[in-house]
Amino acid sequence: MSTTDFYFNALKSNRFYIWVLFFCFLPLVLVGTFPEYFYREFEIEFFLVFHNVTEIFSVIVSFSIFGLGYYSNSQSRNAHTLFLGVGFLAVGLIDFMHTLGYKGMPDFVTPNSGNKSSQFWIFSRMVTALVLLCAIYIKPNTKYKLVKERVLVLFAFLIVGVIFLLVIFFNEWIPDTYIQGQGLTPFKKNAEFLIIGILFFSLLLYRKASFYSSRRQLQYYLSAFVVCIFSEIVFAFYTSVYDVYNVVGHLYKIVAFYLIYKAVFIAAINDPYEKLIETNQLLFKEIEENKTYSEMIKKSLREKENLIAEIFHRTKNSIQLVRSILMIQASDFPDDKNIQSIVEDTSIKIQTMSLVHDHLYANQDLSEIKVSAYLESLAEMVRQAYPPVGTEVKINFQIGEGSLLLDTAVPLGLIFTEILSNSFKYAFRNMRLGEVFIRFSFEGNICHFEYNDNGVGLPDGFNLEKQKKLGLSLAKIIAEKQMGGTLSIDGTQGFQLKLNFPSDLYKRRV
Repeated sequence: MSTTDFYFNALKSNRFYIWVLFFCFLPLVLVGTFPEYFYREFEIEFFLVFHNVTEIFSVIVSFSIFGLGYYSNSQSRNAHTLFLGVGFLAVGLIDFMHTLGYKGMPDFVTPNSGNKSSQFWIFSRMVTALVLLCAIYIKPNTKYKLVKERVLVLFAFLIVGVIFLLVIFFNEWIPDTYIQGQGLTPFKKNAEFLIIGILFFSLLLYRKASFYSSRRQLQYYLSAFVVCIFSEIVFAFYTSVYDVYNVVGHLYKIVAFYLIYKAVFIAAINDPYEKLIETNQLLFKEIEENKTYSEMIKKSLREKENLIAEIFHRTKNSIQLVRSILMIQASDFPDDKNIQSIVEDTSIKIQTMSLVHDHLYANQDLSEIKVSAYLESLAEMVRQAYPPVGTEVKINFQIGEGSLLLDTAVPLGLIFTEILSNSFKYAFRNMRLGEVFIRFSFEGNICHFEYNDNGVGLPDGFNLEKQKKLGLSLAKIIAEKQMGGTLSIDGTQGFQLKLNFPSDLYKRRV
């Protein structure tokens, strides 16, 4: 970076301060250089109106600073602005007494005079300087035991009360600040110099402080100190309370108070709202991003659901294709009853597994199916596969509400279709009415399945362990090995099967 660019950037960043200094120097330069054009002393009536307007304006600004700092504290918890606000409550009240005590106004308790109003002025400026100096040590986001609303307000009224008593009733305790016909006293000038020193020291401290919420707030604070210093310089050297320097000093004071108001406004109102707006914008952006992600997730879920549904559909078709191939191959041996029986039983088992996929697809749940609907569908399938001849078979269901996972429903269906097929084929021969009772219930994580028919039962001496046929032996293997349950069979009075198995042996996969 070249030297020219460096100075240009410095000038640009300090442009606000340059304008403030220009505003401060211009009136003094004009009055000092061209006194014949700009210096004058005003009539008391004219000056009194100007003085009252400017002082009332500064009082209103002081009370506004108090309102910002005090009433925003419940939300902002900014101890710095609270302290400044209550401090300017005291400044505003003292300035108001200074206005009432000005010469030309109706007597304020005691006769008004230039000395009386000047004493109020010195107290007001001293309190202003001390409030600004002390405020530098009050951090915005720190809790202080004494920096409380009521404590500070009580202390402010106490200070105002003491100053009121000193100036009004114990005036002799205070050195004179203005003598009619002579002008300012050394005490008044020295007091102004002390105030200027405090303000300049505060300016240096504020310049190094780190608690500002923004660069603008720092600019307003530092500029307010500069204007205050110029105001005190003017009031340290004027000779008449009605001359143009007094006018310029009051204008400086108004501008300084306005800058402090702006600084407090930024800390108490503007910055919190800007942060709120920024937070809302970030939140809105996050909501929009979440909506986008939500749509992406929904789309992904729909794709996966469609993919899984397609897998189930193709699995069902593949199973049915295997069944069709078996049926076609069995048609080459129409007279071989063993082959026909094996193919028929295998077909039932294939349809049992295929029926699970129908229920999963219909229920919009790719992990579990309702037990009642599944068993009823299987019963209707077996009835159609083995229509009873000359016998009416009634199937009674007592099934509790509940669902089973795919890994448990398929083996249960295989066991159910095996024993129901046996009942339709063998149990009700030479009977006009056959009945089947099916009960299913949930007890915690244990499922209870019971099957009874009023058929002929099992042959005498039937031993499940010695059976060579696949039917009931397969049911026992499935129940114990695949379902982790226990199966018992009784065929003495009809056929009875009891199966208990856990419902949480397998976990959801989808």
